This record gives sequence, structure tokens and C-alpha cells, in this order.
Amino acid sequence: MDRLFRRRKAQPAPEPPSERIRVYARDMEISGWVQPSGERITDILRRGGELAFLPDGADASDPDSWLSLVSDSVLVVVPPPHVSPPERRLRRQTQRVRVRVGQYEVTGTAHLRPGFEQDLMLRATQPFLPLTDATLATESWPEVLPYDVVIVNLAEVQEITEI
Repeated sequence: MDRLFRRRKAQPAPEPPSERIRVYARDMEISGWVQPSGERITDILRRGGELAFLPDGADASDPDSWLSLVSDSVLVVVPPPHVSPPERRLRRQTQRVRVRVGQYEVTGTAHLRPGFEQDLMLRATQPFLPLTDATLATESWPEVLPYDVVIVNLAEVQEITEI
């Protein structure tokens, strides 16, 4: 847990958590709650911003229960539902892809800006890639898990293929 989270600096506890999130790293999976303040989790991760995280079962009113998610250590994130305002929605090219990151395999639809269709590994400009209508699997699970959105850390991807 040391690399995935760090203790938050002395601050009051954020507002009560309202958004459920699941985070997958190399050696752990953890569920909890975040308070994204109306922002998309993808945007927070892309800029390396702090994401206050409350693990399941922790006391939301205790400031010491809240951790800061270290985005560089994340492999895959299943974010809370978020509907962007219509003015933020841009027309994008879509591609079905399969991504291998750590022990996980994610299949989903990438929504790419025009001109980036041939560059699925947008690491320099887009370190985290959200995939919609996604599935998440690993050899150790008995079934494939379906999700509306799965965010993948492109810096940790071993393989990405168009399907």
C-alpha cells in the first residue's frame, strides 16, 4: 500500500464520500470512496492531481482515514459514473482495443482525438486512457468483469492491440 497511497498532509476530512471507486495496482486491488468535486477521475489522474481516497470500512469523519492516491502506481481504475456536460463532449474516433497491463487484460472502446487514431500509446500527451463498454479480466479470476468505464495507465501497459 506504500506505493499506491500516501498519508495526506494534516487537513480536515473531505466532505463525506459520495463516489465509489475501485483501484487495481500490481499487488493489490482496493475499493473505496472519493470526492472528485465534479471532475472526471481521468482528468485528475492525467494531471497527476491529488485524489483523496477513503478505503472501504474507514471512518470518513477521521482525517487520518483519508489517503492520497499516487497515480503513477495505479494500473487500472474503475471510476465512479460521470456524465460530462454536453459542451465538453467532443467528436472522437473510436477503436476497440485490448490492453494488457500488469496481470490484467482490459478490453474496451478508446475514444481518440482526430489525428491520434494511429497512436494508441499516447503516453506523452495522455498518460491515462479511459475505455468505455469495457471488461476487466485476469487469469486468477473465474469470470470477466464488465464495466461502463475502465481507465488504464498507459505508462504501465505491456501490450495494446486493436480488435
